[in-house]
Amino acid sequence: MKKPDPSKIGIPGATFGNRTPATATRREAFTLIEVVMVMVLIVIITGISMPYLGGTLKGSKLKTSARAVRRITRYARSMAIMREETMTVALNRDTFELFMGGTRAAQTGGADGELDQDVLKRLGYVDGEGSSSSTGTIDKEVHVFLPDGLTIKDFDKNRTTEDDEYEHLLLIRFYPNGQCEWFKLELEDTKGSGVLLEIDPISGKMTSEFTQ
Repeated sequence: MKKPDPSKIGIPGATFGNRTPATATRREAFTLIEVVMVMVLIVIITGISMPYLGGTLKGSKLKTSARAVRRITRYARSMAIMREETMTVALNRDTFELFMGGTRAAQTGGADGELDQDVLKRLGYVDGEGSSSSTGTIDKEVHVFLPDGLTIKDFDKNRTTEDDEYEHLLLIRFYPNGQCEWFKLELEDTKGSGVLLEIDPISGKMTSEFTQ
């Protein structure tokens, strides 16, 4: 019995001369309605997310400043306890430079109270010396600049003679017993938003509250 020729019967996968099945020539494409629907969804999602993104960007400088103040006050308290020496945190009103130091040169030679400069640099601080006119009686051991575009809306503390002598500096002292001077600092950005920072003089714990 003669076998049938596969090219002349409908066997799946068989070719017909140089022709290919019609399904192979079909090209997948998006319709205009599908494209429009995707664009509408993008617009809706963007509209919903923009207020949140805008709020995040708007308060980023305030959050950065709050973290910097909180971080440097923690270091000051730790160094005061380890060195058994009063440490001072200062904020320059004119340059918005935040720095910390004691009343004598930083210790060297691997002492327990020595500042780990590598760690501080990774956290955004750098070591540096300042003139006595700009730093008062403080040996500027580490410092960082707060973001531009902020102003000091309010600063309150129990002022001392040294505070009156250096009007351009906001000074906070940390003592060897772990306590510090109480202060309240409020920073404000160009949009009228602000952050209020206040420290507990006994525990050294700082609280922050964002204001509108």
